[in-house]
Amino acid sequence: MENKFGSIIEIARFIAISSSHSYLKKIVFTTGVFDVPHIGHPRYLSAAKKFGDFLVVGVHSDSLVKKRKGKNRPIFPAHDRMEFLSYYSSVDFVLELKNQEEVYNAIRFLNPYTLVVSETTEDVENNSQTMRTLFGDYTRIEVLGAQSSVHSTDFVKAMEKVETLK
Repeated sequence: MENKFGSIIEIARFIAISSSHSYLKKIVFTTGVFDVPHIGHPRYLSAAKKFGDFLVVGVHSDSLVKKRKGKNRPIFPAHDRMEFLSYYSSVDFVLELKNQEEVYNAIRFLNPYTLVVSETTEDVENNSQTMRTLFGDYTRIEVLGAQSSVHSTDFVKAMEKVETLK
């Protein structure tokens, strides 16, 4: 692979080839919106990377974000959010996830050594309890606390207030 973007199959193939040249590499997988960039994002991804050799980040598609966060989200389109994440040194691969089924399929297919979830995840489908129920038998699950006191949703709410004042 020439860059950090790819399908689940391309990423898995690259990791398998890389692993065949040395010891078995440990895949770490996490997902998220990663909309309005803030300091919590690189902190979270750096902490996640410590659990393995390759960090694969699934980015929720625009339609999935809209469904979960409302009609005014995302602020930035998926391709911009994905490119932004690709510049982090801790991130090895980035892929877009169009729906919840793709999130689950990516986890099943990549079979990560560690699945990292945030304790601040608000939606039921991606919270730590759901992931433990679905994948806890064969995947290690690490729950990371908030890496910043500020979240993308805080920025969006502040922008909405400013817009209302105009």
